[in-house]
Amino acid sequence: MELPLEMEANALSRLPIKTTVHCKCVCKRWRSVLSDPYFVDLHLSRSPAGLIVQEGKILKMGEVNDKSDQHDIRHDPLMRLKVPDGSVLSGSVNGLISLRDRYDAGAARICNPVTREYILLPYNKNIEKSIPIIRSFEPYELSGYGLASYGFGYVEASNVYKVVHFYEGKFFSTEISGKSKFEIYSLGTGKWRSLGIVPFLVCHQDGIYANGNLHWLACVQKDRPNEMVCTFDLEKESCQLTASAPQVGGYVDYRSLGMLGGCLCICDNRSDSELVLWVMKDYGVKESWSKEIIIQELNFGLHCRTFYVLKVLKDGSILMLCSANLLFTYHPGTKIWQVVPCFKEYEIQSMYASVYVPSFISLKSFMLENVSGV
Repeated sequence: MELPLEMEANALSRLPIKTTVHCKCVCKRWRSVLSDPYFVDLHLSRSPAGLIVQEGKILKMGEVNDKSDQHDIRHDPLMRLKVPDGSVLSGSVNGLISLRDRYDAGAARICNPVTREYILLPYNKNIEKSIPIIRSFEPYELSGYGLASYGFGYVEASNVYKVVHFYEGKFFSTEISGKSKFEIYSLGTGKWRSLGIVPFLVCHQDGIYANGNLHWLACVQKDRPNEMVCTFDLEKESCQLTASAPQVGGYVDYRSLGMLGGCLCICDNRSDSELVLWVMKDYGVKESWSKEIIIQELNFGLHCRTFYVLKVLKDGSILMLCSANLLFTYHPGTKIWQVVPCFKEYEIQSMYASVYVPSFISLKSFMLENVSGV
């Protein structure tokens, strides 16, 4: 005798993600339940936020055991996924992962590590294959703006996932200096759409998804006298520029955009002596930028490093990524920092990380997409 779908889905949606994945192998009935839209939506609504970390060619899913008095970040060695050579984690929404190509600006993928499915997006033929993709936090890159950047987000009102691609450089038809061409791809449509040209450049850091919008650091001129925040409305498909947080001299590249306690923030390491976290307390209001946290001492140093804010934990600690090779937590009250050891098994050149909510959304639900297994 079978239980009602709702009862089975309710029970299965409360299990740890690794256990739930293994349930697919128990029987055909449970495999069917785990693929049902009712279960997928219910599980997503209950799925706790963790981490997705890329070390080399490996994506690792991290589980955050976050309590008010302590926190622990665990990684199960079985919950990992190998990605194609050159693929770089660029964003995560509702358990779907966006991957761009380090060496080819026109190539991008969408992947779900739980269902182990991926989509290779149609090749963007409007951009030359020779344009490299370089992250501003990599040691050999000294210019944080220009070339190409991706963003991945979700329009809840229409249940549509969108990939946005900004790029500059030599185009087949003309050469554009100090401007960006940008295009958009809606999953399930099978094609890119051009949204024209904008008179600014965006930072190499990939877009930050928040409040239904994507955000980048941008500059109006190529020599960057005026840094701005570019907000892209995913539903209206339009851009708006807002003044960035105040800037102090020093190196020009060591600033990054993120989210801190539900607010946009800028992590500024352009000074050799301190790391400053600016917070936009009122979304979209340029006057609301506030200098919230100043970090002056870290044992591994501040010089020539870019820091990225990932998540605020319940005890007040901030989970951060340093220069693409070190994941750590910092508590503003105690000023204690700790390396997250489970994501540093061996010396690697690059590490990428994003907040990640595991889900069972199947990429096969998007029409006109060629879905493959990993």
